[in-house]
Amino acid sequence: MRPSVWQAMAVGLLAALSFLGVPKVGRAETVDWIVAVVNDDVILNSELQRRVEDVVKAGQLRDAAPLGPADALRKDVLRQMIRDKLTAQEVARLKITVNESEVEEALASIQSANNMSRQQLEAMLREEGRTLEQFKKVIRQDMERARLIERVLKSKTLITDEQVQAALSREMRSPEEERHLAVIFLSAPEAPEARQAVRLKAHEILKRIRQGENFAELARAYSQGPEAQNGGDIGTIKAKNMAPALEQATRNLEPGQVSDVLESTNGFYVLKLMDVKRPKPGAVDERVKEKVRQELFRMEVNRKYDQWIRDLEAKSYIQIHLEPPTSGS
Repeated sequence: MRPSVWQAMAVGLLAALSFLGVPKVGRAETVDWIVAVVNDDVILNSELQRRVEDVVKAGQLRDAAPLGPADALRKDVLRQMIRDKLTAQEVARLKITVNESEVEEALASIQSANNMSRQQLEAMLREEGRTLEQFKKVIRQDMERARLIERVLKSKTLITDEQVQAALSREMRSPEEERHLAVIFLSAPEAPEARQAVRLKAHEILKRIRQGENFAELARAYSQGPEAQNGGDIGTIKAKNMAPALEQATRNLEPGQVSDVLESTNGFYVLKLMDVKRPKPGAVDERVKEKVRQELFRMEVNRKYDQWIRDLEAKSYIQIHLEPPTSGS
C-alpha cells in the first residue's frame, strides 16, 4: 500500500486536523459527545475517533507492531490530544506566530524533498479527502509549537564540553579497562519462596550500604562469595574478561559506587567499584563530538519537555468523559 502523503510528507508534523462530524445510530440519536474539557477548550468523541483511525492507519502503513487494546489506545491518543490543546493554549498565551511566507517556505521544502509539484501535492491530498489549506494549517501549528519549545526549553538548555566528554568516555570504553571490584554474593535456591527471602535480604544489604554502612564489614558478615573474609575484595579484572552482566553493571560506576542488586541462577550480587584504570582515549573527530552534543541536547530537551507538559497538566482544568453520556444527562 502506498504511504499516505499526510504521513510521507509531513513526518515530524503534528497530527492531522480533526473533523467535527456527528454520526447517527439507532433512532437518529447522536453518538458524539465531549470526551475532554481542557481549560476553555473541548475535545469531541468524533475528533478522538478520527485521530485514533489516523494512528491505526499510520501503523498499518509502516508495518508496525500491533498497537494494543483499543481502550488503551483511545486513552493514549486522548492524552496526546489533551497535551496538544495545552500546548496550543500556551502558543496563544505567549503570542507566538508564524506568517504566511514562512508556511509557504516550509511547504516548498516539503515539495522539494519529495520531488513533487504543487499540483501533484494537491491531487494527492484530494485523494485523502484533505485540502491544501488544511495541510498548511498543520504546518503552521507545527512551526508555532516548535517555536514554543525553542522559547521555553531549548533557549535554557546547555550541553557542556564536560558532558560531551563523559558521554564519549562511556561509549568508547576500552576492553583493556581494569576494574578493581568487591562483591557481596548471596546464594539462593530455586524454590520461589526461599529465593524471594534471599532477594529481599540482598536489597536490604544494598539499602544499608547506601545509607552509609561499610561494604567490607557487610561482606564479611553476609557474603557467601569469594574473598568474603577480605571484605569481598576480588582484586582487579579487565573489562573484557568479566561476565557480560557484571561488566554492564559496573561500566558506568565511579570509584566508591555500588551496583544495583544483580540476579543470576545461583543467587544475588552487589558489586562495588573500588578503583578503575582507563586507558587514555585517542583523539576524537570534531564531527563525532558534535553528533554526541546534539544527541545529548535532544535527550535533555525531551526530558524537560516531559516535565514541562506534566506541570502544565497539573495546573490546568482537565475533565475526561470517555463513555457517552447516559440518557437525560
